[in-house]
Amino acid sequence: MKTIARWILLLLGLSLFGWFIHRAGPAEIWAHVRQLGWAAPLVLLPYLVVYLFDTWGWQLSFGQYAGTPPRFPTLFRVRWAGEAVNNVIPSGYVGGEAVKAYLLHRRGVPGLTCGTSVVASKTCQVIAQVAFIGLGALLALPVLPPDSEARHGMIIITLAAFGVVLLLLLLQRRGLFSTVQGVLKTLSLRPKMLERHAAHLRKLDEQIYRFYRTDRRRFFQTTSVFFLGWLADALEIFVVCHLLGLPLTVAEAIAIEAFISVAKAMGIFVPAALGVQESGVVLLFNIFALPIPLAVTYAILRRGRELFYVLVGGMLLYAEGAALRTTLTRAAQEASTSQ
Repeated sequence: MKTIARWILLLLGLSLFGWFIHRAGPAEIWAHVRQLGWAAPLVLLPYLVVYLFDTWGWQLSFGQYAGTPPRFPTLFRVRWAGEAVNNVIPSGYVGGEAVKAYLLHRRGVPGLTCGTSVVASKTCQVIAQVAFIGLGALLALPVLPPDSEARHGMIIITLAAFGVVLLLLLLQRRGLFSTVQGVLKTLSLRPKMLERHAAHLRKLDEQIYRFYRTDRRRFFQTTSVFFLGWLADALEIFVVCHLLGLPLTVAEAIAIEAFISVAKAMGIFVPAALGVQESGVVLLFNIFALPIPLAVTYAILRRGRELFYVLVGGMLLYAEGAALRTTLTRAAQEASTSQ
């Protein structure tokens, strides 16, 4: 049933984006692409800045529990490989995070430390994303027409996002894995793997919560660096639009990028968020009264950039000497059993 729903969402998203392409006019879109000329490779650079900030944030998440954190180049390589999985497989980002923990453990980092760093850094990244969405909503309010329904929608989305973060932190205070086990027991479900590694998962819960409670300085540093990463994300749309002759303001770039991230999150269970992300880009450009042909052009360029980074990440995975499917299977086993 889930597979059918994913295919339906994928087809609907692609159909909607296909209609946008038809409406904008393929010839005009191609003219915009050709306008980039020699500057086309510059489209790839802003996202490299994002990767650098996000790797720095991950390194900071190795708090007192970890001692000396892994070297930055190691984390950069591992993160790039894991993000390639996150950007392709509709696993709610679980698959890519498991790959990161597994690849890091292969380099001699204790499994408990790997698991803690992955969960803590992802939590900090989500908190930073919500702050970024809130900033985007605030910057959008003066730009949008007073009677625009999008104003109310952006405020509601922002409040909902803050609610999700609060719930996530409450769950981690109680114990994320302990909560999952409790829910499964209530449903009379007792997966053997969870039962077998219950003690290890409790240690993981304790270490994650201890990071937030006793290492608050590092927690705020990690979240702040991830926030800089989200701001760098807006650099791409700012640069591309300027290269295409549409000088966006910084406020517009941040506001649009903030809610593109929301659109992409809504397509989290669609392979690579195909169609969902592109349609979100076009709808947001339309809300801000920006040219639709340019919106479609940017959506295509953005997907091309993602493809480039996925291919590089795939090569990094291949260099690890394991196929993607084997990596995912072994990650789920070794990241939960090794210490």
